[in-house]
Amino acid sequence: MIKRLFFTALILVSAVMTLPAQRPQVNMMELMRIAEEGDTAAQYQLAYCYDRGWGVRKDVALAAEWYGAAARRGHAESQNSLGNCYLLGDGVAQNDSLAAYWFEQAARQGHVAAQYSIGVSLLFGRGVKKDESQAVRWFRQAAAQDDADSQYNLGWCLETGTGVEKDERKAVFWYTEAARQGMPQAQYNLALCAHEGRGMEKDLKAYIFWLEQAAKRHDERAIEALATAYEQGIGVKRNTKKAQRLRKKLNSTHE
Repeated sequence: MIKRLFFTALILVSAVMTLPAQRPQVNMMELMRIAEEGDTAAQYQLAYCYDRGWGVRKDVALAAEWYGAAARRGHAESQNSLGNCYLLGDGVAQNDSLAAYWFEQAARQGHVAAQYSIGVSLLFGRGVKKDESQAVRWFRQAAAQDDADSQYNLGWCLETGTGVEKDERKAVFWYTEAARQGMPQAQYNLALCAHEGRGMEKDLKAYIFWLEQAAKRHDERAIEALATAYEQGIGVKRNTKKAQRLRKKLNSTHE
């Protein structure tokens, strides 16, 4: 089976990662005063208030403007957010080159989401010259900080020999790290490695375990593979009824 590098959805996830989960309680007039004085933390907070419409009317153009103000003063979170604005065309004209530039500025300061994003930019040559080995370097840095998306991509690069010497055992290690964080793409790939004995001993129990984990997270490939396993008795006792239920679940998602 061909494994697909998880790309578009991961970029969209990183685009919202820097925004706080809860609405901040702020005095907008005071926040604006402090931001206008050049305080980068206040500029960033004001930017995401405009981004979300928290305490002010939502205005993505003003959000991008304030992210830019803080980014130019070296605020890593704002640099990453500004990169996402350029990547998605939120409040600014879409520009892959500027997106990659700001991702790299934040990544150099250790910003995990930015390290992932510049890695993707380099891997696909989006806004920068394609450089798979540099992409792997950034994925490694983010993976070491427990970023599941980067752990998965690093595993994929190691498994396929993209930008790095092929090493299936190390690929399994990074797939496992991402899988343990609940990433279904990594869980599915890890299941395939267990089934085929790539980078690890062939282990049908592990194959079924990781398929079940990915299926719980609605990975369609895992649901189909699990149905086939029950249908043919691969790693589990043959159970055609369970196979039918799984396929029915799969079909229902397409209706």
